[in-house]
Amino acid sequence: MILSHAHRFIFLHNRKTAGSSISVALARYLGPDDLQLSAIVETLREGIPLSARVLREANRQMNGTLPLFRMLGTQQYGRAVTRAIDHAYRPRLGRKPPHSPAARLAQVFPEEWRDHTKFCVVRNPWDKTVSDYFWRIKGKKNPPTFAAYVNALAAGDDLGGIVPLEFHDNWPLYTIDGQIVADHVIRYEALTESLHETLSAIGIDWDGWLPHAKGNTRKKGPRKGDYRSQYDDESAEIVARLYAPEIAAHGYNF
Repeated sequence: MILSHAHRFIFLHNRKTAGSSISVALARYLGPDDLQLSAIVETLREGIPLSARVLREANRQMNGTLPLFRMLGTQQYGRAVTRAIDHAYRPRLGRKPPHSPAARLAQVFPEEWRDHTKFCVVRNPWDKTVSDYFWRIKGKKNPPTFAAYVNALAAGDDLGGIVPLEFHDNWPLYTIDGQIVADHVIRYEALTESLHETLSAIGIDWDGWLPHAKGNTRKKGPRKGDYRSQYDDESAEIVARLYAPEIAAHGYNF
């Protein structure tokens, strides 16, 4: 999530929709009082400075010790900022501040919510679920099959922490009471063109740069290719049930 006073926008960070890459790209345009909760490490890795507000609030959370972490390198420093800023906002925004539900953001930042332009990116849930699966099993020695992962989603089984039961559904991140509250909804399938249009409307002259902040999760070989190849009839139907409101709202199909 990004809240920018400089450009009067709120970026609602849906999961597995290039949100981290977009956050890094947008970080270059933020003002000193702007709040960035997403992709802190990735932003620093690209050599982009964080806003004064983020550093100030993170340092306050760490009782003034944040500057010491610079000596540990970019990765550790970024993780320290991430932990601190997350802990600072969890009481108000919930367990995952970068992916806070829209209703919470509206409550915590009522003036900005009313006055700022809100936008997000949506992705075909069948495609998103495959992407999320490979992200969640990254580095696991004996990962569950995709079918087992989808069945666990439906059953409410986190498979020992692999399945993100509380955070797999993007629908609450950009809706309130089932109504879409984002002023601009960008389709992942037409990301660059639609993002250009949205940022132009906000007043940002975006240069088109998007880093691969969390790309290359899937290796070459059988993991690559059409997301449909991962599904059987049962798993495809489960995803259709789990994300029915989002599928209906955007006209997605398998």
